[in-house]
Amino acid sequence: MGFAWRWPIAVLEDEKENQTSELATDELIRLFSVLSHDLKSPIFTIDGFSELLIGDYAPKLDAEGQDFLNRIRASAQQMRKVLDEMSHMLKILARPTANRATPQREIVEEVLLKCNYLIEEGGTRVDVPADLPTVNVDPEKIREALAALIANALFFNDHEKGQRSIAIESGSDANNVRICVRDNGIGIDPRYTGQIFDLGLKLDKSRGGGPGYGLYLAKRIMESHGGSMTVDSELGKGSKFCLVISR
Repeated sequence: MGFAWRWPIAVLEDEKENQTSELATDELIRLFSVLSHDLKSPIFTIDGFSELLIGDYAPKLDAEGQDFLNRIRASAQQMRKVLDEMSHMLKILARPTANRATPQREIVEEVLLKCNYLIEEGGTRVDVPADLPTVNVDPEKIREALAALIANALFFNDHEKGQRSIAIESGSDANNVRICVRDNGIGIDPRYTGQIFDLGLKLDKSRGGGPGYGLYLAKRIMESHGGSMTVDSELGKGSKFCLVISR
């Protein structure tokens, strides 16, 4: 008598759902790549011709006309920046997480080197503990997450140059390892701490800056590691963001 093994229906449905989800993600990434390519060409054209107009015809325009041209060029450059940052974000999130034993100090030093110009420009003091453990992570992705936190700490600080500070903190317990960034910046209204990781959210639009994908990207990276993010903040007293990495 033959015996035929049958997968439980629930297992088969879960597998099908996962395959459908992966397919949908791949298609969305390809769709965005095509759209990004098609949009960049006219954006470059607008930026280029507006630059020529500003250089060659600005003296023939009054102050209002020059202001219009400058606004057109600034908007085109902002659109290009948005497309570049979204392309980068999708590439990071789409790539499978590849964990390996990585010294935390190596990650921290590379990120601080990347942010060195902004650190020096603001006269920001950065404290890094002498002893940082090794963690099992995807180093490229964790660098992106940590860079988002440090950039956020540097940007949202109204102290005078030389009075700004960032502290890198590390801790662990039986289940998790934490890499934290503490700053003395403007802080966050507690009413909004549950929303700051939403895609594209900018609580203070008057500051300009990037499209606001940094904290969203950091949170998604931690989720891909089976971890999470926490935030502890108070208006006027700074913030503390932590990457929580599951052991």
